Amino acid sequence: MLYIMIFDAKKETTHKEIEQERDEWIKEGRDTVFQQRCRVINRYEVVGISPLKVIFVIDTDNLSALNLISRHFGDKWDSITYPVIQREIYDALEEDRTIIGG
Repeated sequence: MLYIMIFDAKKETTHKEIEQERDEWIKEGRDTVFQQRCRVINRYEVVGISPLKVIFVIDTDNLSALNLISRHFGDKWDSITYPVIQREIYDALEEDRTIIGG
């Protein structure tokens, strides 16, 4: 299943705290864990905004991976996770026409 996870750093979270989280992630070898539990995990940062916003696109059937990443970010971030499907724009438009008419 495909998921989008959106993490917004809380206003009181400092750049130093974010750096510490990144160091901990690397030190604990979490990249390896996610490579084992996920088919795909891509990380994106929204440019030019503060506080930091991070978006993950994850393809996994192992929900423990989602739990692990949420716990890592902990109480310094607000987060939300959505299960998603990938559809081409044409397919979405055709479905809308079927539902709405036209």
